[in-house]
Amino acid sequence: MGQVENRMRQAVAILRITLGVILVVTWFKNLQDGIYTADGIVGLFNYLFNDNGGGPAFYRAIINGTILQVPGLFAVFQLVGELLLGLGLLVGLFTPLAAVGAALFFFNLFLAYLGGHEWIWTYVLLTVSALVTALTQSGRAWGLDSLLLRRLGEPPRGPIW
Repeated sequence: MGQVENRMRQAVAILRITLGVILVVTWFKNLQDGIYTADGIVGLFNYLFNDNGGGPAFYRAIINGTILQVPGLFAVFQLVGELLLGLGLLVGLFTPLAAVGAALFFFNLFLAYLGGHEWIWTYVLLTVSALVTALTQSGRAWGLDSLLLRRLGEPPRGPIW
């Protein structure tokens, strides 16, 4: 790997670590606020859709027909998923997978707030930042993906580290 490529990967690693910190800090706040419970999930979507006025009709229909039918199950999924995404980005483990998951998570937030009273462009920036992180394999700079690469070589089925 050339010096320029290494510097670019390190620059994006800063972005990766920042995204990981954002997710882990948000996870702790959501845990404190009781979001990862059935009532917490229902309350969150009530806020998003009713108080904030967000979520286009198709998105509301999807959420109402799926997540809000089993909010307790989704709360557990959210609890585990958000933490794993944040930690994966923070330590650079399976970074392309964690970053794609984070991009989907951030895009979901964009849809949830779309049309509401919040500034949605934060979620656009987070989504694009996560996609850049996924495409650059930034876990190979200052991350555990570099150890996987040294021990196992290139992954046989695409860039998962």
